[in-house]
Amino acid sequence: MSERKVLNKYFPPDFDPDLIPRRKQPKNSQQVVRLMAPFSMRCNTCGEYIYKGKKFNARKETVDGEDYYGIKIFRFYIKCTLCSAEITFKTDPKNTDYAAEHGASRNFEPWREERIIEEEDRLAKLEEEENNPMKVLENRTIDSKREMDILDALQDIRARNARNERVGQTVDLRERISREEIEHEEDIERKRLEDEDEKQIKAVFATVNNGGGSTQEYITVKRKANEEEPALHSLLPESTRALIGTQKGVAHPTKKLKTDSKASLGIKVVRRKQFVQYLVLTLVAMDAREEIPRISIEDLPSWQRLQNGIDRIVSQRVDDEIRQAGADSEKEQIRAHVLQYINQTLTHAQPNLRINGQPYEDLEDTEPFDEVLDRQIWSLADTRMQWFKRIAETRRKIPPDLAAALAAALEENHTFETSAILDSTTEDPTRFDDWVGVRPIESYKDLVQCLSALGHELDQTLPDQLKRTQETRAVTADVKTHKP
Repeated sequence: MSERKVLNKYFPPDFDPDLIPRRKQPKNSQQVVRLMAPFSMRCNTCGEYIYKGKKFNARKETVDGEDYYGIKIFRFYIKCTLCSAEITFKTDPKNTDYAAEHGASRNFEPWREERIIEEEDRLAKLEEEENNPMKVLENRTIDSKREMDILDALQDIRARNARNERVGQTVDLRERISREEIEHEEDIERKRLEDEDEKQIKAVFATVNNGGGSTQEYITVKRKANEEEPALHSLLPESTRALIGTQKGVAHPTKKLKTDSKASLGIKVVRRKQFVQYLVLTLVAMDAREEIPRISIEDLPSWQRLQNGIDRIVSQRVDDEIRQAGADSEKEQIRAHVLQYINQTLTHAQPNLRINGQPYEDLEDTEPFDEVLDRQIWSLADTRMQWFKRIAETRRKIPPDLAAALAAALEENHTFETSAILDSTTEDPTRFDDWVGVRPIESYKDLVQCLSALGHELDQTLPDQLKRTQETRAVTADVKTHKP
């Protein structure tokens, strides 16, 4: 790929720049430039306002016979954005601006008028001073007086500011001195309170009895700056610390754990009381459906085992209660009632059940995967594709054949009619039966037979194809429902 910005260009050995013809541009030629409107203007043709900064593709040319101290003046041609009328404006080096020339009027700008008036007054003043020396002296005296007044006013402002600064410094100094005095008094009071606290502490903790002897030890209590609490071991007396140290040194005999054969085989034994409590808690949790399921089981057999375990444990517990109460006559009725309540509770709790991450309701609707059925589905899909191909090929082939046969029949009919007209005009003694012969009638017979055969074939195949299409759609719907 070539360079985007070409720096070096190839020149052949026989290149001669003198042989290149020099092009002459026409005098005062126009160039197309891209510019923005230098001022806001209003079109004189349609009254459309063109704001400052609007971009145009303008034509630029040099104005003949006009310049400002040797600076060229350029003219720009643009078109109105609404009526496409031509608008021209020129550069104004004198005022470092642009001037509207034709087709539009510049909007009024008050600051521009003030600047023009000031410039006119300045020029008029200079012109008057050139012709009148006394006027020059008078203007100079007025300017000197104005300058002195300005300096006096500035000096007054400086003196006022200096006085205000000194007053502010005096007030700040007084406030600082008073604040330092208050802080010094607070420091003295704080130090006095701390000294009193130290004296009280020394008076209380001056003497401490060591055991039951007559010797006394003087302990100095130091206050820490931080709020770190001392260790509990350091606050105990020496006798207690010694006793704790001796108890730590004694090694306690380790208890030997009993090994169970069931635990070694990986069998986990659950106490009956704990299992019953677990079942009761499960039933309470399953009492009402919640937004988030509270029961999660790995597979469906585990759920069935849990149901059987609940029934068995509840039956045993009911039997024990009935045996203790002595109500053997109503045993079956009570058991049936309790089991019915348990089954209703489990049925009501099924919406809260999730088996292997799926809701129990969706799990019942899902059928197990059948490999034979899957193969049959894919074979039916393949058969459907083959039928679609065959139908497409038949649709592509039969219409051109029919069109060709009909075109040939129409051509023969047209030839026959033309020949009949010629025979009637020329009075040819040839008979019609001799001219027709056997071929046209046979061709018509073949065409009719072909059309009837095609119609009969379509009548036979269309119902079968519709039936197969319906079966294919049903199988496709089943596949989509079984797809995970």
